Amino acid sequence: MGYYPARVTRVRSQTRTNLLALVLDQYHPPPTRNPFAHHVLDGILTTLEPLGYNLTIWMTTAVEKEAMWRRLAESDIEGALLLTPEINSPLLQWRVRCPKPAVVVGATLPPSYGLPCVDVDNAAGMRALVHWIVEQGHRAIGYVGGNPRHWSARQREQAFREALAECGVPLHEPWLLAGRYSIDSGREAAQKFLQLEARPTAVICANDLMAVGFIEGLQQHGVHVPKDISVAGFDDEPTVQQMGYGLTTIRSPMHALGHEATTLLMRILEQNLPPPTAPLLLPGVLIVRGSVRPYHAPSPKPQQEF
Repeated sequence: MGYYPARVTRVRSQTRTNLLALVLDQYHPPPTRNPFAHHVLDGILTTLEPLGYNLTIWMTTAVEKEAMWRRLAESDIEGALLLTPEINSPLLQWRVRCPKPAVVVGATLPPSYGLPCVDVDNAAGMRALVHWIVEQGHRAIGYVGGNPRHWSARQREQAFREALAECGVPLHEPWLLAGRYSIDSGREAAQKFLQLEARPTAVICANDLMAVGFIEGLQQHGVHVPKDISVAGFDDEPTVQQMGYGLTTIRSPMHALGHEATTLLMRILEQNLPPPTAPLLLPGVLIVRGSVRPYHAPSPKPQQEF
């Protein structure tokens, strides 16, 4: 029946372990090599420090699924924070496979998985960005999508499509380029962009790392931002901003995601509250810098009389 005796349940009446787990998906690099995870982890640790709780990091990359569930169920952890479980991740089975309470941080899952979620409002942030770029005069807008394994990639692209429709701006499918949330995939998207016969005047990348790669790929071929094309990102990753690209973007409250997810898990543990059914979505903030400039359509040349 898939039942594992939870050690923490057996000893709870006698003592508390005060131990939580941050569980990483099988495809995730360690937080030291993942900028998003780094900032979320900082928010988690800052919240836990005065509460007397400890945190362990669980890597599931090299662990067979059944062994993973057994180790989690028999461990001393009292609860877990699931960092951005991907589409088709085994962690999505948490509610039926593990007796410990868990909160998802950095992903908005469908309600059918029964897991409380704390995430940035991807849809609202992308809509705000698209509407602002349209207000700058752009009517030809391209898009570099995120990693297709991530829920956020789906949500941001869907919001991009819906925002264009809301603004009455046509969607040109050849201008939707594939990406993977990495600098390299941004460079690859730039190569595809340069092969287009007709090009948009602005391109939105689903995160800042891809925007950096996209800009670098264009610059290698003499296409400059924002002189020749406007480019925007998403997340406002501090490391990217230190590179000096002046990237217009949506600021994701990454530190706050860690804090709010930890606070929610603590309420569930300490107050024995049922997990909320609706996701907690934190608003993103539009940050305007120099990578997007207003677009003015060229005036038609006056006809000469002969």
